[in-house]
Amino acid sequence: MFHVKQFDLAQFTRRVNIRSVLLIFAVLLAVPVIAACDVADQPDGWAAPTLDPVEPETRLIAPTGEDQVVALQLLDGNLGSLVWAFPDDDGNFPGLDGEIEPVAFYSDPVWVESTDEWLLAGYSDGVLYAVQRDGESARVVFDSEARFVADLVVDGTRVYLADTAYRVYAVDIEQPGAAVWEWQGDSELQIWSGLALVETELGRLLIAAGLDGRVTAIQVEGEAAGTPAWRIEFESGIAGATTSAGDLVYVGGLDRTLYALNAATGEQVWTAQASHWLWGTPLIHGGVIYTTDLRGNVHAFDAQTGARRWLQPFATGDRIRAQPLFIEFESESGDAGGILVIVARGGMIYQLNAADGSLLRQFQLDGAKDLMANAILREDRILVGDEDGVLYAVLLGANQAVRLYPQN
Repeated sequence: MFHVKQFDLAQFTRRVNIRSVLLIFAVLLAVPVIAACDVADQPDGWAAPTLDPVEPETRLIAPTGEDQVVALQLLDGNLGSLVWAFPDDDGNFPGLDGEIEPVAFYSDPVWVESTDEWLLAGYSDGVLYAVQRDGESARVVFDSEARFVADLVVDGTRVYLADTAYRVYAVDIEQPGAAVWEWQGDSELQIWSGLALVETELGRLLIAAGLDGRVTAIQVEGEAAGTPAWRIEFESGIAGATTSAGDLVYVGGLDRTLYALNAATGEQVWTAQASHWLWGTPLIHGGVIYTTDLRGNVHAFDAQTGARRWLQPFATGDRIRAQPLFIEFESESGDAGGILVIVARGGMIYQLNAADGSLLRQFQLDGAKDLMANAILREDRILVGDEDGVLYAVLLGANQAVRLYPQN
């Protein structure tokens, strides 16, 4: 089964910076812009593993490379035992009628506290599922009849989601079916960038960015809900996640530029240059925004001014999509510090001094294939999944890793 992404290359190239056009075909080999297939050299979803918020010490859920999401019971941190799989090996699941077609998952799973359910956005069928945390049943919340790549935003019982038909929806989880409101962006391109819900002086706004280079702030409250508050347009597409901190919103373009925008007005506050296309999810911590590019460089910028915080970027020499992971620590002298963990696609995992970008440790995760999903921290190790659905636990203090699931 192929998961084909409808994509107009001619339209796309007209939107990007002329320097980037020359690199289009090289990047098509690096990221699944046209298709993601069940074949050896293509990723089959890049959703991240997620700790169970009710039982974070013992349970997590993890998308696999076999068109499933599995719930795992963790045993001694070195073994994951299957609790349930969605869908099951026959394509079925309790509570749902009929067989579920192969889905693939690009959006990270999100837990809803009020209903004790996991929200799973299927890529190829365009269906938003809600699966009970214990795996007893599932239900369909919404069917967009398009596809889902962008991460979801949950706000109480409301979920905001964007599909590849350039539409943004507000859906009430407790009243499945029709959307509360829908915004149609009217574009031949798609939305891959995760949405950001921000508080502004004008009220709460949902920020959506697309591969056509447009960034739109959509009102989510009152009679104006579902209508734009502001919109700006860049000459380059935006594929990476939108992030926010304070009164600023950050988007990374395929023109190698990180943009900081005023969340209330869309006014450009500052820009900073990377060395290649920005596609992953930036991390904001302690007033610093850490971001990576497709040349494999890691950058640190002041979140308010855009000034570089390191003398130079850290170069991995490999493509990076996974979000940087910040780990706080306290030295023997009592000074607080931080380690920045970087997961490169080829399996090298770096630990950097977050203060200056210097290398502290690196470890090659042998056997892993295409690490594109975000990693998560659990105790003294990070958990990361590859495109084949293998979940690894990497011990931070030593060059050591174990295969959590599946056990072979």
